[in-house]
Amino acid sequence: MNVVVPLFPDRHDRPTERAGDLVAALDVGSMHVACLIGKVQGRRERPGLRIIGHALRASRGVKAGVIVDMEAAEESVRLAVDAAERMAGVQVQEVWVNLSGGNLRTHGLVSEVRVGGQAVEARHLSLLSAQALAGFDAGDRLVVQVTPAGCSLDGGPWIAQAEGLVCDRLQGRVNVVSMSRGPLRNLEQTLTACQLEVAGMVAAPMAASEAALVEDERELGVLLLDIGAAQTGWAAWQEGMLLETGVVPVGGHHITQDIAAGLSTPVAEAERLKTKHGTVAPVNMHDEDVLSVPVLGENGPGGWQRVRRADLQAIIRSRVEEMLELVRAATAHLPVAVRRHMVLTGGGAQLTGLREVTEEICGARVRVGGVRNLNGLPPAFSGPGQVVVAGLAQAALRRDAQGFSTVWQAEAMLNAASGYLGRVKRWFFESF
Repeated sequence: MNVVVPLFPDRHDRPTERAGDLVAALDVGSMHVACLIGKVQGRRERPGLRIIGHALRASRGVKAGVIVDMEAAEESVRLAVDAAERMAGVQVQEVWVNLSGGNLRTHGLVSEVRVGGQAVEARHLSLLSAQALAGFDAGDRLVVQVTPAGCSLDGGPWIAQAEGLVCDRLQGRVNVVSMSRGPLRNLEQTLTACQLEVAGMVAAPMAASEAALVEDERELGVLLLDIGAAQTGWAAWQEGMLLETGVVPVGGHHITQDIAAGLSTPVAEAERLKTKHGTVAPVNMHDEDVLSVPVLGENGPGGWQRVRRADLQAIIRSRVEEMLELVRAATAHLPVAVRRHMVLTGGGAQLTGLREVTEEICGARVRVGGVRNLNGLPPAFSGPGQVVVAGLAQAALRRDAQGFSTVWQAEAMLNAASGYLGRVKRWFFESF
């Protein structure tokens, strides 16, 4: 008798540790799905994380960070999570997941409360966020992340932490990340089909910042570019605070498609050419070095063509210049101190010569950032291509990490701000 072994056995048959002992991060990208499982260690005040399971699998059913085929995406997620769980020898029930598609937008909100000459307390800071949200209309979008971005005491300079300081008037800045409802709910349904819940959500550029930036960069000013397959996200930091995030619709896969179209070669071959021979270093149009490249749809002796390396370089550089020009235009309003120091992450950051070209076009000092301060991480996950999934795992340990049992609670947060928290706001003002 034949016995059929299910490809994905019931995950609940595996041993489970306490939820507080494990952190699982899942990066659902257009090219790959990456999963990390870490065990929380160290003191409660400053916990650390040791990676005990990891997996990287090809992504299907995802385009520009958005799920377009739920069944294919479910299989990709199951493959990645299953492999990471088998390595770790545990089962995870919830994951921290990145947000990169769904037309992410960042909204900068400012609110003010009166403290009446008292020391600022946690309740005042919570009230700042509540008041900012109460006056914010997300329309048909969902609020998925709320990040404090500094305080000002009695009209003074913006500072990262105000708790314990005395003032009469407290102003606060809050960055709210919103996205379209459909992509978010499709992501949740896909994870639910994989028997997973959403522990928390972080915008991809912010997750990359968590893994790749050092504290001095956040303090002095830095612009991080996370170059993904379908788009490039950016996050601006100064004085230890997030100023703004955004996305431009050009990524590494656009370069691959340009090569395939320009050289009339299969997409898989175009990706190989980009990875092995691609560069954005200055092009020497007289370079006669040639490559043998298959012709799209051709077989036999006539199925190959000779392409100058300089022509390949020209195709790549043209698209990279477009991407950098879009980033430069989108961030032109940011402080000079932020724009003159840049960190490149993501799979596209590994393109030869990109750092030098970015310095040339953006007039900045540039470095390529990898994963920092994460124990047990294998070499394949320590480079710029996996900073998002590593940053998700690190963000989960932060004291101000925003956890959601389901993504629906993001919408509930906004409703609460205009309802119950709105009443709290009025009570607070009446008290003074």
